[in-house]
Amino acid sequence: MEQERPGAVALVQQLVREGTEVVFGIPGIHLMTILDSLHGYQDQIRYITTRHEQATAFMADGYARVSGRPGVSLVVPGPGVYNAGTGLATAYAASSPVLQIAGQVARAAIGRGMSVPHEVHDQLDIVRPVTKSAERVTSAGDLPRAINEAFAAMRSGRPRPAHLEAPPEAFSDLTTAALLEPAVRTEPELDEAQLAAAVDVLAAAQRPIIIAGGGVHAADASAVLTELAGFLQAGVITTREGKGAVDERSGLSLGTLFVHQRLRPAIADADVVVAVGTRLQGAGVRPGCKLVHIDVDASEIGRFGQVTAPVVADAGTALRALLGGLRARRDPAADRTGELRAVRVSVDQQHAAVGEQADLVRALRRGVPEDAIVAVDATQVGYMCHMAFPVYQPRSYLTSSYMGTLGFAFTMALGAKVAAPHRPVLSVSGDGGFLFNSNELATAVQYGLSTVSVVFNDSAYGNTRLDQVTGYGGRVIGTELRNPDLVAYAESFGAVGVRAKSTDALTGALREAFTDDRPVVIEMPLSQLASPF
Repeated sequence: MEQERPGAVALVQQLVREGTEVVFGIPGIHLMTILDSLHGYQDQIRYITTRHEQATAFMADGYARVSGRPGVSLVVPGPGVYNAGTGLATAYAASSPVLQIAGQVARAAIGRGMSVPHEVHDQLDIVRPVTKSAERVTSAGDLPRAINEAFAAMRSGRPRPAHLEAPPEAFSDLTTAALLEPAVRTEPELDEAQLAAAVDVLAAAQRPIIIAGGGVHAADASAVLTELAGFLQAGVITTREGKGAVDERSGLSLGTLFVHQRLRPAIADADVVVAVGTRLQGAGVRPGCKLVHIDVDASEIGRFGQVTAPVVADAGTALRALLGGLRARRDPAADRTGELRAVRVSVDQQHAAVGEQADLVRALRRGVPEDAIVAVDATQVGYMCHMAFPVYQPRSYLTSSYMGTLGFAFTMALGAKVAAPHRPVLSVSGDGGFLFNSNELATAVQYGLSTVSVVFNDSAYGNTRLDQVTGYGGRVIGTELRNPDLVAYAESFGAVGVRAKSTDALTGALREAFTDDRPVVIEMPLSQLASPF
């Protein structure tokens, strides 16, 4: 039997047991007992205060994606939960394990419509669409179990966010509830018949292609994916979320699947496509092509294509089993790197044809260290980064997936820096998106998070203004912006502000910025860009 202690202490103790190292949050009256309990565990859990609840979720997400461990946020009920909702939805879209712990109104007031501060009739309804697990507990004794079950949900199968809420009394009441052993990762059992069917298809493949998504990162399966691709001499295409699953300098890398049709010929030429850890949206696998679809989430298999051989499994488990089965059936394929490099050259030439967009991305790549983590916002240069910014390591490229969230990249980068303090971290934003969460420069300075932020400033919501110019007869309304002096703005927080006016200057500013131990904002003024598509 555990010693009697407040529920909040039991909650914090269970977080420690689950391996939690940091909590991102904003204080509030409903959370004071938890904050007081965290005070006694500062040697085990770091508490980072943000300036807006949206940033708590984004930073927890960035931390989770880079570290591979669940990120944890702490918010007040009502407005806190609503404010954090965009970040939670983004984590859901990107299959990222983020635990949101939220307060609730007083136990006696829950669901009674008494207009008490921060009351929402049923707060769980807000988060259910964007969480894998959502629970409310009202007693102190249930808190360790609820934390453990939330971690079990995030560590089982497809990782996605979880939400736990409780009223103040649950945190302050005393309990002797026992702590539980930390939740362990679980995955579906590999079906031997499914595996055998997939091996049969791949054993006969002559021109295979692999399309790798974020599930490869979630399973830490980059190494075995690269090994399988080499055995098959299969070209590898990644999704945005899968960038870095193979080193894009490899002769097997063909590029990233995103909107533009430049990779369709390579996919059409394949006799077998292996899709792993991706729903295959937009891939356009031709009718008649054999498709091996591997995903830990059975509901995603076949969503965007007729599947020849489905495999419901963790990406790492499936790829290792496939490789073993193939080695027992056939010799490694003959070298195709010359053929595949020719495909990659053609793809890169199409990038170069975009002109200014491609020049900017090349300037970024030249100025960024090879091991950098890059968070890319929903901005025109960001879209070009998806297609043309090569990534060399897994868990190093952060996007908002299909959510297309504007303004997430800067705070996502801060969370990534917490997870990997010794790695360079870059965010790429437009002026509109950067100013969504630029107040978190205060957080970056306070906690010494020395990220580098490039802001391409065209004084507009550039992509939507381009839509108006090209599709609505040039009738511009609501998309032009008046911005502060971003260099002076950054310096007012105690960060470094730099203005670059050419691609060479941008590369030089980046190289210098990554030698600084302070947050750096590099503004690059731009005129209106052409569409990268």
